[in-house]
Amino acid sequence: MLNKFQEEITANWKSMDTEHPLVSIKCLAFNQEEYIAQTMDGFLMQETNFPFEIIVHDDASTDKTADILREYEKKYPLIVKPIYQTENQYSKRDGSLTRASNAPLKGKYVAECEGDDYWTDPNKLQRQVDFLESHPDYSLSAENGNILFTETGVIQPFSNEPERDFSLDDLLIRRRFPTASVLFSRAHLLEYLNQDAPRFDTSQWAFLSTKGKIHYNPVISSVYRRGSGVTENNKIRWSYLSEEFNNEINKFYKPSRTVRKVRDKILFHDFQQGRIAARKKGDKANERKLLLKTVTRFPLLFIKNWIHQKKKHLYLECIKPKIITWATRHLFFKKKKSSSTDKSIIVSLTSYPARFKTLDICIKSLLNQKLPASKIILYLSKDIQIDSLPKSLLKLQRYGLEIRNNCEDLKPHKKYFYAIQEFKDSIVVTADDDVIYPKDWLDSLYKSYLQHPNCISARRVHRITRDINNKAVSYQHWEIECKSVLQPSMNLVAIGVGGVLYPPHIFDSSIQYFNETDIKEICLNADDIWLKYLEAIQGTPVVWVPNKQCHPITIFDNQIKESALFKTNLKENQNDQYIQACAAHFKINL
Repeated sequence: MLNKFQEEITANWKSMDTEHPLVSIKCLAFNQEEYIAQTMDGFLMQETNFPFEIIVHDDASTDKTADILREYEKKYPLIVKPIYQTENQYSKRDGSLTRASNAPLKGKYVAECEGDDYWTDPNKLQRQVDFLESHPDYSLSAENGNILFTETGVIQPFSNEPERDFSLDDLLIRRRFPTASVLFSRAHLLEYLNQDAPRFDTSQWAFLSTKGKIHYNPVISSVYRRGSGVTENNKIRWSYLSEEFNNEINKFYKPSRTVRKVRDKILFHDFQQGRIAARKKGDKANERKLLLKTVTRFPLLFIKNWIHQKKKHLYLECIKPKIITWATRHLFFKKKKSSSTDKSIIVSLTSYPARFKTLDICIKSLLNQKLPASKIILYLSKDIQIDSLPKSLLKLQRYGLEIRNNCEDLKPHKKYFYAIQEFKDSIVVTADDDVIYPKDWLDSLYKSYLQHPNCISARRVHRITRDINNKAVSYQHWEIECKSVLQPSMNLVAIGVGGVLYPPHIFDSSIQYFNETDIKEICLNADDIWLKYLEAIQGTPVVWVPNKQCHPITIFDNQIKESALFKTNLKENQNDQYIQACAAHFKINL
């Protein structure tokens, strides 16, 4: 409970007329004992110069929600005015809940917040009241909020839009702001309730837009909790609810053709997501039902989408890789001079027998760079004999490829482990062995190094997602292939397949970094994670090198697809185990 007395809250009120408050805070609660105290504290921390009331409607909770509310009512009798139901009103589906929760409201303005959401800004109410009082042509003030995914702890903004006004069409297309962020006129609310309008948030905001302008402020002032909204069951359920909402919106508001078109695309997407979720669950009845709805309601859209997906898959997964693989394999080139850069550039990679037959294709793409490397070194395990390698690979030695078979089998770690130690005064760029690198690949990495000489530059990065306590969440919830962070950041993780540049002396060559036994025991198959911990220890940030195709084109070969490490690390959730092992070893969290 908030450590604040009622007298402290009311100290700045210009009026103590609690029978006629300026704002009524409306809160619906049911079985929310885990969250309701935080919700109430968010209300009571508001710093205002006007009286406000808190109308909490407990819909016959079966847990301790009502008991908690009674404690608040006892401590703040002038402000907290709960309604305790003995019979659940929501389940009646006859409008009882709407009538019971809105009838007691007395304020000129109404603010809404569900019993599991909460406010985070003590100036929220004052700021919104000041705006509406000084702008009588506006009917609603809304602000941004954070979404808190309760299952993972991930938190992210509800919206990325700038300050603006929303039109009726804007609001009919999709939700623009969280419910916990709004303040609006009670007179307009009563007018809405007297209409035969659909009873859900989007409809209410749309109706208010017909009574005045809708103002949106991007300041984050609330948190919207989202629980199991991404489960397969909820995707299926939402596809049907989305259709219901869409039908009601079309019937009551009669939106323009443009809005209908956008809403139809959204509904089509919801049907598709629901159908995919049903298939994953083995729910054939709902899969067939949603497929039938999709085909009968959106036949042209369904056909267009099907053709587009097939073409896209055929081009990206088959035609393009085949053409580029063939072209690179038959590439003719002369030996290029080494780069004339201030620092020598060493391109380092490793491989293993399953990849040898196509390895020449990858190395040809490295030899064909606009900015040539000083050296291209292929590090192999001790048990591999150089003369046993394919001739197509061996002949590339005359064009500058160096092959070294003196390494311990450190798997993907071989591509950086030996080069960084041997060429301490040089720039080391690591590459993977199963992709074709574009001609400007090395040049783009080097230009990034010139701008950020104390950072690790990478053309493909993931962003560590953090929970509300700033802790890194599970790897599967990280932002894959992040392109939104343009400055060096400790939250970025360099991913080897895209190419990673390590400046000279970026790692202290101490034994804790270059210890073969530790790598084998702790993080053998996840070099990107191991290296991220080394960067975290030293405070070395990663910077993304902007490019259109972060993951280079994979060499067209079925064996490569089957042997990719990501199948184990990501799909089988091994990365989290490596992260835990590294955290315990290095005694540091990402």
